Amino acid sequence: MKVQNRALTTQKKDDTKTILIIGIVILFLQLAFHLTVSARPIEESSIQRKDSLNYQLGIQLNNPQMLKRLNFPNTVKRFYEKSNFETNWLTSEENSGPTVMAMLLLDCVKQYGLQLRDYHPEILTYEKLHNLFSVNSQISTAQKIEFELMLSDAMVSMINNLHYGAFNPTLNRFSIDNGIKGGLYADVFLHTAIKSPNLRETILTVQPNIDQYKQLQAYMKLIMGQYACDSYETPEQEIRTIAINMERLRWIGIENSSYLFVNIPSFKLTYYTNDKTLEYKIVVGKASTPTPTLVSTIGYLETAPDWKIPSKIFINEMLPKAQKDLAYFENNHMAVYDQKEHFVPINVQTLAQIKQNPKIYHARQTAGCDNALGKVVFRFANPHDIYLHDTPEQQYFSQSKRAFSHGCIRVSNAEQLAQILMENDGQGNRIADLKKSMANYNKQRFALKKPLPIIITYLTITVEDGLLAKHADIYLKDKSLENKMFK
Repeated sequence: MKVQNRALTTQKKDDTKTILIIGIVILFLQLAFHLTVSARPIEESSIQRKDSLNYQLGIQLNNPQMLKRLNFPNTVKRFYEKSNFETNWLTSEENSGPTVMAMLLLDCVKQYGLQLRDYHPEILTYEKLHNLFSVNSQISTAQKIEFELMLSDAMVSMINNLHYGAFNPTLNRFSIDNGIKGGLYADVFLHTAIKSPNLRETILTVQPNIDQYKQLQAYMKLIMGQYACDSYETPEQEIRTIAINMERLRWIGIENSSYLFVNIPSFKLTYYTNDKTLEYKIVVGKASTPTPTLVSTIGYLETAPDWKIPSKIFINEMLPKAQKDLAYFENNHMAVYDQKEHFVPINVQTLAQIKQNPKIYHARQTAGCDNALGKVVFRFANPHDIYLHDTPEQQYFSQSKRAFSHGCIRVSNAEQLAQILMENDGQGNRIADLKKSMANYNKQRFALKKPLPIIITYLTITVEDGLLAKHADIYLKDKSLENKMFK
């Protein structure tokens, strides 16, 4: 009997335990069902809101009026194509890091010599940013997408302006917007940058890797950031001058660590290598015959070069002298040729023929100590027919202002520079031959295995030994660029 009662008691306990487990399971299922049902409207609302934003995004990207407001509409459209036409900046407050970082970057545009007006400041405000993520926001979907597109365009604009410059004379905004073959594509870059841990630092990597640019940029950041906060006063004109010269450096577009850097206003050539820099005095073009700015590569050196006199010099200067003195060309070791390179003897009759149609004739000066190109010339392709070369007129290098040439660049210690270029090109075994050719005025070509970039630019302010150095605006170029940048 006791055994039976014990069995019944055990059975009752098991039944109670089973009922309790079943009850807990039912309660859990009811709770899960309740949570699922209550969460569904929120989830559906979130999806609907996202779909609404993306739908509005598609509409605005095809709205001609909206596209007209963008600086780089084609680039912005390509950027959204890469993200399947979904919003990038309007995710959630928890994931707003890139959005906030982009806004902070726009706050600092003046530190990079840029102007805030070019980046939609009337739309991209912190008040609107706060309202975008506010639970009680009254901002319409269209206004949210306006903010989204303007922020994308601002980032694209900053990438392009930091890399190519905002007023590049050879690359207009339209061509950049359509994509420069072999160049930086802002849509591709931004698509990657927005996923990086630090959007700001990633975007700043598009800036030029040129020594003077980095120094000017660091100086501008200092005076616009630290000095301004510490109530130091920097003249507005100095800030503008730094900004326009930073802009000029953005037009260059080379990434090499070794290059020749010619700055016209400072009358100086700097040879940058991986481990050191060398400086040389130069003579540049007069204001009436200015040295052009350009980027090219030195392909070879030529000793004892012939000088093909530029057409303007031949017509405007040499022909009048020859008419006064028939022996002028011969006395200066020059010869005149026609279009077929036939030698033309100079007399009264031929001078009259040349004067009738001077453009079909040209003159050459043979190698020698009186040759205007001196013992060696550094050849680089350019449409202006200018050279970097030695000169027999060494007396000009003793003067502080050295704008005397017809546009070519005369360099001091040209023989030394030629030898160093050959040494750094891995051709030290040819230096003895080079020196002999220069000493004896023997015409010979020395090709570089690695063509060396040459930059000819126009900087009226530079950083020298950590301090700003100002240079005379000898060609009066600053004012026009300043007017464009600062309106």
